[in-house]
Amino acid sequence: MKNFFRRILLATALITLISTWAVLPLAAADDPVVAEIGSEKLTLSQFQTEMKGLPPNLKQMANDKKMQKEFLEQLATSHLIYQEGIKQGLDKEPLVQSQIEDATRKIVLATLLQREIESRVKSPTEKDIEQYYQTHADEFKQEKQVRARHILVENEATAKKIAAELKDGADFVALAKESSSCPSSAKGGDLGFFTHDRMVKEFADVAFKLKKDETSDPVKTKFGYHIIQVTEIKEAGVTPLAEVKTAIENKLIQAQKSQVFQDYIAGLKKKSTFVLHPELIGE
Repeated sequence: MKNFFRRILLATALITLISTWAVLPLAAADDPVVAEIGSEKLTLSQFQTEMKGLPPNLKQMANDKKMQKEFLEQLATSHLIYQEGIKQGLDKEPLVQSQIEDATRKIVLATLLQREIESRVKSPTEKDIEQYYQTHADEFKQEKQVRARHILVENEATAKKIAAELKDGADFVALAKESSSCPSSAKGGDLGFFTHDRMVKEFADVAFKLKKDETSDPVKTKFGYHIIQVTEIKEAGVTPLAEVKTAIENKLIQAQKSQVFQDYIAGLKKKSTFVLHPELIGE
């Protein structure tokens, strides 16, 4: 079954490679032929080029000799089918021609835009990043957050019993794993960091009043009874530049690309006839 699915994956990948066959490099004199299909010869370099076009998961599968042989078989078979399609004149049929033209249009469009836009976009300087950070401080404000763990039980009596055990020195994590009905029990009750509005009010009000490493008395919510212990606190403030530098850089690059794209399209429209008649489209 596993081999069947691997063959399906390879066959699917080969379909995406068919469009590249027409532009494969010509064989060099010292480039060994690894397959002969009709009048066509497939060389080692061409085979390697096809291999490079595989998605990452298939590249790993194709690293072993057995998979390379299987890939060669699939590749050669696909060439054979392609040749038969050409013999039958399928490439001349209107539907196929339309699909080829559509694919060509998309490839040309994507290649041109990438070439024109990428060549005009410059990496933001440290000064650019710093300036954005300073002038957009509101974007980087963070609310107070606490990290807490809790033990959730159904009734108050059980909650009081656990709270007493904790006051006597019992391990919170161990009790959470043993007694808590919350899925977080697997992690010792850890809920990670959260802001006040992420939790129900009764829970959040208590959690945000606790000091680091302080444990609450039982707290009742619609879910049951909680014993809460705060393990870390992040006070409200501004996220440090170091933590958002990459995000700012990416944002500035995207803004550049957007502007370059708009300017490029505007330039093309000026150089060519570009008239729309939306009134003819209808409602």
